[in-house]
Amino acid sequence: MNSAGLDRRVSFIGIQQPGRPATFRVHCPDCHLKPTRGMFAVVFASQAVQALLQNQSEAFSVRMASEDVAHNIERDRLPVVNDEIAAEENRYRLLQILGDGGYGTVFLSQNSQNRNLAVKTEKYSKSMLHIEVNVLKAANAAKCKHFCQLYDYGTCKPDYVYVVMTLLHKDLHKLRADMPERKFSFSTALRLAMQTFNAIEELHSIGFISRDIKPGNFAPGHKATKQGKIIFMYDFGLARRYLDKNRNLIPSRKEVGWRGTTRYGSLVAHKRMDLSRRDDIESWFYMLIEITKGSLPWRLVTDRVQVFAAKTAAREGEGRAHFLSDTPPQYNMLLTWIDAMVFEDTPPYSKFYSLLDGVRVSN
Repeated sequence: MNSAGLDRRVSFIGIQQPGRPATFRVHCPDCHLKPTRGMFAVVFASQAVQALLQNQSEAFSVRMASEDVAHNIERDRLPVVNDEIAAEENRYRLLQILGDGGYGTVFLSQNSQNRNLAVKTEKYSKSMLHIEVNVLKAANAAKCKHFCQLYDYGTCKPDYVYVVMTLLHKDLHKLRADMPERKFSFSTALRLAMQTFNAIEELHSIGFISRDIKPGNFAPGHKATKQGKIIFMYDFGLARRYLDKNRNLIPSRKEVGWRGTTRYGSLVAHKRMDLSRRDDIESWFYMLIEITKGSLPWRLVTDRVQVFAAKTAAREGEGRAHFLSDTPPQYNMLLTWIDAMVFEDTPPYSKFYSLLDGVRVSN
């Protein structure tokens, strides 16, 4: 086909959607083109059409470039307070920001029945909320006590993904910060230890590991829901299945890179190896020490190499004595059990409960 014929027979069709920049599709009856629109530009499947576009006026090129930039800017826009999310069977008015981060925002919201709920949103291109949805679906199906109810979820392309769930109170990290000397009473710390451990066992029972156990991922229920005495586990952005569809253990992938939070990461995490159930338990133990004593020895250290050295030192001699000072003697046994576990092991949950119950009785 010559260029003159191409000029006569190729048509440029402008498509304008409300609130979106115009885009262009190319139709060529001879080439049977199937143009696709990428997120930042229009991609054409024919070298002939690309050559034609290069010969178009400068004004057309400038216009296309400006529209691509506009589209780029509009993508991944998170909702704001007073926005309303219209789902298939409900509407959610966003009333207040409860928390935010680089990729998302959590809102206090109210549905069409005036019920207060939490709406978690994440940027469309960065979202890991599909993992959260999978965990909550499995937990709800198993009637797990320490997991939020999943009410709704969906996508507002190309801007954000959302999940609607149970409204919770402040997380344990924030609650501890509000306490005198930044620590809970011992009886409260022990109750929190039991419930958070139970939540981890529930997560493992449905085939997932967290890989990010920390106080900021646990919170009591909101007083409005009359669940203030129940500790909920949430935020599963780093969660991963450790069982396959036949509930067989998925083998270790060996070295996989860092996963988790430096302060609470296991020794295996510091070695960048694949994590397992034992690593969730080790992270829980660091959390237990923190809520019992008020701090961890490496609380002011941010360098991972130095934190790893401090955690290693906490296993032996004076380092272990300092690490476990002002804690019940049973904590020493808990650490011994944790360090004895390997990737394939099922944690001895019942032994942990018995030991914690012994702490409760003796104190």
